[in-house]
Order: sequence, then C-alpha cells, then structure tokens
Amino acid sequence: MNRCYNTIKLSGLLANLLYMLLGIGVMCGAGLGLQAAEPNTPEHTYFVKSLVLGGTICMIVMFGCYGLICNLLCVNLIFTLFILICLGAEYLQLHHYHSTSHKTQGSAWQQLELAWHGLDSQPELMHQYEATQHCCGHDNSTDYRQLHLLLPASCYQANDTYQQQVFPRGCLETLSHSQRYIEHRDKLFMWSIVGLEIIILLQTAAFSVLLYRLRQQRRLARRQVPPGVRREPRSNHVRAGSRAQLLHAGDV
Repeated sequence: MNRCYNTIKLSGLLANLLYMLLGIGVMCGAGLGLQAAEPNTPEHTYFVKSLVLGGTICMIVMFGCYGLICNLLCVNLIFTLFILICLGAEYLQLHHYHSTSHKTQGSAWQQLELAWHGLDSQPELMHQYEATQHCCGHDNSTDYRQLHLLLPASCYQANDTYQQQVFPRGCLETLSHSQRYIEHRDKLFMWSIVGLEIIILLQTAAFSVLLYRLRQQRRLARRQVPPGVRREPRSNHVRAGSRAQLLHAGDV
C-alpha cells in the first residue's frame, strides 16, 4: 500500500504541475488577447473570463499541492470539491461556447463588411485590413477589377524579387479559415484542461482513500499490544503513589 501511496502522490504532483502550466498558458493567452480586443465586445468578455479561469486554476493547484505534500486529508477533500466546481464551470463554458464563437465571428465579419463597403469613402481601412490579414478583396482579387479599380499595394506580397505576387485568397476566406483555426485551438485547449481535471480528480480521490486507510492502520497499530505483554484491566490500575498511601494507611 505504501508503494501505491507514493506513486499516486508523485503522479498527483506532476499532474498538478502540468495543470498549473495550462493555467499560466491560459492567463498569458488571455492577456495578449485582451490587449488587442476592443472593450465591450464578446472578444473582450471572453478573454476576461479566460484570465479569471487561469488565475483560479493556479490558486487551486497551490492549494492541492499543499494538501499532497503535507498529507492533509481535509485539504485533499476540499481540493476535490474545488476540482468538481471547475469541472462544472468548464462544462458550462463548453456548453455555451458555440454561441460565443458565433458572436465573435459575427463581429469580425461585420468589421470586414464595413471596411469593404466603405472602400469609396475610407479605402485605408480595407487596405489596412488586407495588409494585416494577407488577403486581397472581399472574395478575391477580381473584386477590384469588377469595380474597375486598380489593385492596391496591400494586395501584393512583400518579397525580394521584382515580380510582385497578389495574395491568392480573399479576406472572407481568410477570415473563415482564421475563425475555424481559433475555434479548433480553443476547443482542444479546453478539452485538455477538462481531461486533466478528471485525472487529477481521480488521483485526489484515490489519494484521500489511501491516506485514510493508512491513518486507520497506524491507529490500530498503536492500540495493539505486543505479543508476550499482558495488559491489566483498567480497574486494577493503581498509581504507585496511591498504592503507597493505602499501605501506609493500613499500617497506621
């Protein structure tokens, strides 16, 4: 049992360390995204929630590692409760993820539409969008030809050769590809956190059971009498001082 106890303890510490690294990664990604996102937008709210989630994960991991190192049963039980709460929060976040992703995609699509339809009045918005996203036109580069406009410099790829190449994809296709990549990445990251939380939950539950059994064994070992030693009933136990006083009183 001791070998199993040590194995679960070490694996639990490693899992908690990986869990903390994921939490730090969530905080770093949310911090970078929070700087680029505009306030009062779904993207800004999503990054704020991710930042809070990463900080909560780090605090829970420190609490759980304290219980593992100090072999505290009550701390491990509270840590198990925290993991269950995190699993519930992750389930709700995954359940409402589709609506959030659709809102984010709608906001980015609206930004592209405003830039494209404002090409006559504010062409620099579309040109800046093309230079940032490495795309040309709304659907492709033929959109400018249909409008009888010359291709702007933002549609050409920057290279060292004299031949300038136009970006092959339009901004709408680039936006769709970017949104799908972000959605798959976030789902993979969130499912990794959920899977690791389930592993930590099972390890913590097993560690708590083993810790309880080891404590019970130690208590029983303390109560057991070594072989060859006779234990007298408690009613016959008399202190040496009290026995001497009784003998002295009898002599008197």
